[in-house]
Amino acid sequence: MRYAVSDGRVETLALSLESASGSARLHTLLALAWHLRQRDSLRAEQLLAEFWRWLPRHRLPLDQLNALSARAALTACETASLFCRFDDAQAWLDRARAHLNPSIDVYAEGDACLAEVLLRKLRGQRAEEISLLEQALRLFDALPDPQRRGVTRALLRSELGLYLANPGAEAESALAAGPLNDVDAPEQEDKAVQVYDLASRAFPLCLREPAEAAALFQASGALALEMGFLRFHCIAMMNASNALLELGDMEQAAQCFEAAAQRARQTQWPALMGMTQTQVGRVLRLLGRGQESLQALTEALAQLRAVPPGLITAFACAELAFSLRAVERTQESVDVMWEAIQLYRSGKHMCNLALSLARQAKSLAQLGQIEAALAALDESKALTEHYGYDTVKVDISEAMAEVHRRSRQQLPTPPEMTAPTATIHYAQTALDRGMGIDGWRPPPALLDYLAEAWAEADQDADHMAKAYAYARRARLAQRQESGMALKDSRPLLHLLGYQKADPLVASKPLELAQLQPSPHWTRQEPEASLLTPKEQEVLQLLARNYSNKEIAQSLGVSAETVKWHLKGLYGKLEAGSRRHAVTRARTLGMLGKLL
Repeated sequence: MRYAVSDGRVETLALSLESASGSARLHTLLALAWHLRQRDSLRAEQLLAEFWRWLPRHRLPLDQLNALSARAALTACETASLFCRFDDAQAWLDRARAHLNPSIDVYAEGDACLAEVLLRKLRGQRAEEISLLEQALRLFDALPDPQRRGVTRALLRSELGLYLANPGAEAESALAAGPLNDVDAPEQEDKAVQVYDLASRAFPLCLREPAEAAALFQASGALALEMGFLRFHCIAMMNASNALLELGDMEQAAQCFEAAAQRARQTQWPALMGMTQTQVGRVLRLLGRGQESLQALTEALAQLRAVPPGLITAFACAELAFSLRAVERTQESVDVMWEAIQLYRSGKHMCNLALSLARQAKSLAQLGQIEAALAALDESKALTEHYGYDTVKVDISEAMAEVHRRSRQQLPTPPEMTAPTATIHYAQTALDRGMGIDGWRPPPALLDYLAEAWAEADQDADHMAKAYAYARRARLAQRQESGMALKDSRPLLHLLGYQKADPLVASKPLELAQLQPSPHWTRQEPEASLLTPKEQEVLQLLARNYSNKEIAQSLGVSAETVKWHLKGLYGKLEAGSRRHAVTRARTLGMLGKLL
């Protein structure tokens, strides 16, 4: 029995089952269940139930009976694993191995290793997973099946590329290879092999060349769907979405995610549902929907309770931390991110560990924990240099800018610095590094940060001109980002049927207007009515030359909250500094309406 077949072959099996009887029906039931195990596991389990009912009706030789029973048990092991029924999966695996008959089914022993690979992966047992892949490859190397050999080889390379934990010279060589080498032509041409081969080349590129990684993941996802690897299809498309989000391409990212979300919901597989719900939370955060994002991520973690803590849970925790920071709950964000970092470190998932450490450092700096921030940055830098994570260098530079901005002590000045302050130097370095990445788009937040940094440097006319220039670039980037996000609303409206947190409207899906990002700009001249009440109060105090600390004391809020309101003011007034905001408001007659 082949390891994987195309959709066309599955349709032929389904049609033949309608007229099959006797032992032919028994064999067709098993073949169809095997090939539906990762396509439609609910249907596969229904077919298996019928198979077990039919089996006692046929007097088969013991060796054939054992071979059929083993293959059926392997099918049940994979479907139980996908539903996170791990005890059942282990029991089915033990039953399969007790009935293995290599004289009838020469591939069953290797297939048992691959079934256990799925079980170990979902349990987060990576060392066992890698060992089983190596064992399966040794078994298939001795058999005349290029598909199984190629799938196993590419899966092993894919896992090494995903984690990149002390890979060693041999693994580094394998990862550097493009197409599979030293293998038979049929193996290279098999679509099932190409699914994992494409992914094995994409994983190491996620934090180096995200545009290329996204293209490879999309190609892998399309083939995975055709060959019945539905779980991997969803994972590949979500990874493509993540790579595109890193580049700021919301529209393409949402389209990739839509391709996975609908199918993930239909599977009812807890791990895949949790992964998808995590992505929902991420997209909502990027759309400026902080509270909705928190709800989605809380639901994701609830769904992941059935899954042992590992990579999937770590990713959900990291996204929850980002969303907490977005709504100014910075200390909570730091606490949750430490959980994610610990899971990444224990699982040796180095790329996400490097990225999370850099972003954690920025939060720590905002809390004034400079030493802890620098320690996190040192670890992130070491990983980034060792593995070549170019995109993480952008986050490291942003975090360094925040460290210098928040530190009360004089930190060493970068030797190559020509900017007036280290904060500007590192923020500009982040922008320059990002622009060197193919397909990268400067986020409005970074441009706003540069505008504020130049405005805070001093009152030099040239510096203020730079502040205005960056503020204008930020407004343009926001317009482009908003336009891309709303160009096609369908991917956003189909995000797993996401619902609002308010219990009074929990049964109603979000309307298009609710999914739009909060506007920070307007084509018309700003009016006082566009400002929130708090922004109006902040503007009044700005006009009286109050400092941020004085504004915070006057309004009874934190300094971070004042900065948040100032950012909103700058966006709506298209201003690059405090003085510019007051000047714009006075020119437009807004201060007269407010004071």
